[in-house]
Amino acid sequence: MGYKDLRHDPRYTQPLPLDESFLRDELDLERPGMEGVREKLNAGDIAGARDAYLALIASGATKRYYFEASDLPELADYSRKRYADDPEAVLALEEAELLLKSNFPLFKGRRIIFPEGTYDWNGWLFDSSQYQLHLTRFGYLKHLSRAYALTGNEAYPRCFNDMMKDFLIDNPMPKDGTFRSEHCTWDPLSVGVRLFVLPEPFMAMFGSPSFEPEVKMMMIKSFHQHGVYTRNYHASHGNHVCMQLRGLITLSLLLPELKDSRDWLAYGMKELPGYIRQNVYEDGVQFEASPNYHHIVMRDLYELVALLQKLGIPATEYDRTLEAMFDVLMHLMTPDGQLPRFGDTDVQSSHDLRAVMSLGAYLFNRPDYKYLGYEELPLSLLWRVGPGAPGSYAKLEARAPEATAACFPIGGYLTSRQDWGGEALYMAARAGVGVAGHAHADTLSVIALAGGRELLVDSGIGLFEWNKERKYVISTRAHNTVVVDGGDQHVRSAHWNTPQTAPCRIWDFRSTERYDYWFASHYGYTRYDDPVIHSRKVLFVKNRYWLIVDLLEARELHTYEQYFHLPPGAATADFGRGRVWTDREDGGNVLLAYPELASAQLSLESGLYFIHGEYHDKPVVKRTMQATGRAVMETVVLPCCGSATPKLELSRISAVSDGAELDRLDATALRIEGDGWTDEICLDHRGLRVADYLDHTGNPVTEGLLSKPTVREIEYGGRRGVDDVLLHSLT
Repeated sequence: MGYKDLRHDPRYTQPLPLDESFLRDELDLERPGMEGVREKLNAGDIAGARDAYLALIASGATKRYYFEASDLPELADYSRKRYADDPEAVLALEEAELLLKSNFPLFKGRRIIFPEGTYDWNGWLFDSSQYQLHLTRFGYLKHLSRAYALTGNEAYPRCFNDMMKDFLIDNPMPKDGTFRSEHCTWDPLSVGVRLFVLPEPFMAMFGSPSFEPEVKMMMIKSFHQHGVYTRNYHASHGNHVCMQLRGLITLSLLLPELKDSRDWLAYGMKELPGYIRQNVYEDGVQFEASPNYHHIVMRDLYELVALLQKLGIPATEYDRTLEAMFDVLMHLMTPDGQLPRFGDTDVQSSHDLRAVMSLGAYLFNRPDYKYLGYEELPLSLLWRVGPGAPGSYAKLEARAPEATAACFPIGGYLTSRQDWGGEALYMAARAGVGVAGHAHADTLSVIALAGGRELLVDSGIGLFEWNKERKYVISTRAHNTVVVDGGDQHVRSAHWNTPQTAPCRIWDFRSTERYDYWFASHYGYTRYDDPVIHSRKVLFVKNRYWLIVDLLEARELHTYEQYFHLPPGAATADFGRGRVWTDREDGGNVLLAYPELASAQLSLESGLYFIHGEYHDKPVVKRTMQATGRAVMETVVLPCCGSATPKLELSRISAVSDGAELDRLDATALRIEGDGWTDEICLDHRGLRVADYLDHTGNPVTEGLLSKPTVREIEYGGRRGVDDVLLHSLT
């Protein structure tokens, strides 16, 4: 038994209060502007008092939202003149028409259709509780409000009116916290989300004759109940508490006449900065090791900052953090307008991401943000910044970001790209600690794109049900990294109640005209009786290929399994030559090449690839090695434009230091020959003791006590160099 079964049982839930008791008990009748409400109540005219309060909201005398109900004629007129043919406007109209037919968009591309004019807010939808949660978080209602502004069609507010009335009657507030840990319409996260989602349609359609006074009042009373519930049962960490406190602040500003609003606003404004600091590292990365949840916490900030600015409330304490988060998002964005799908990150709306960067450009006057945004301010932002914003936004000249590589050493993202074009070579890596349940066991995993196509892919987010598919996509073997002795990098204690991921250290990051280079280690496998340290070096030779070198340090015998996940489709292997390549007929292929490995080490197997709400098969390249003590695995990742297998030859060259030839465990020295070019590379592995990162207790040592790298002269391929990264192009 749960909320869905007991929601109409008066022992567990409570209906909305009567108008009279709400107006007398919950509104501050002594507040300036409330004189008319007070007079009607004192005269016993309850309906008149209600209408006086609704008239106060409609007047716009109190600034309470991004726009006031009285601003709608101007917003509507501007939208029709400037955005009538805008893709966002077209989408809003299409979705609004579907909503009139009880056809709802959920998430991951799924929709649900109820018999027209009916709703099932508490049904089990498809194969995951997440669908029902998205149904009752009402993110799709923005389409109704914007379609109404664009057309003036009263069918849209009538639909909103009927939907809200049905929802509020069918889903009364729990009397206490009995159901707060349950996935239901009153789980505390959904409650907090509704507090910042519902105000837009509430305000946008407030002046419509189809939005009945009785239903407006029902929504106001429910807003108050939502505030009470959020204040009592909000989370104490993670992205949930940021959304919930943002919702509480939004409600306090939307309905300042509530007696509780002053305390709620003071509480939210006091507590939220601390939770933001808890969520966001100094380098601007949100701590859950998921670009999606980075964006979610960012959204709580940028939408709140825009609201505070609109209402003349200082928001300076958020500015530095928010701009740093925009910097992270800018570098994470892939050439095809997505986010790397590390952790719980699914395919994003590239339009939404571009609109976010447009808002960042507007808020911070940043030409580089605008380069990743839109030339003109998107329609969706008009509802956040008003009709005066498009003109000033248009004056800002877009300019490509200067840096093509970025390192966020605390949050642990590394990115490198050929340039800022949509066809550029791009690689990103996860090299930091992830906190909470949205992080996967994916430390040192990489993803790669070229020509706007994925070459090395992440397995995806999966559905949040604790089943075998979900267990696969969060596992280490589902990522482009190395599994040691068949175990994951960190052990989850449960689905969501899980410790932080493997400790990690980025040792080196550099970006030059000829190459980008990363070097990082993780210590998740030091929990073994015989500790194992996995280090990864990535060299991006511009603009040709990536060389990935995996280094394993241990004392005893271990089994190492290196995985590279290819996009769904065909893949061909020549195990004898150490070659695997994809066979997409329309191009956008990749070749993986391994120098001198035994063919038995290499295999192709099938893995899961989750996208748009569905699992698909994909080819996975697996290299298996058993080694005692130290081990090294080298892989060249070469993008291929066409369907023909490209020329690529790998051979070892001599590397000599201090009069002795270096073993391949001490240096990777390769000649890599392609079609019309030849590179000679030497990566020296001797210069740093990665084991020194942990002390005798197994904890990271103080930064200042870490050993410093040493660099020695090396002779390789007939030339000398003093560096641990040496690259010479012969042609």
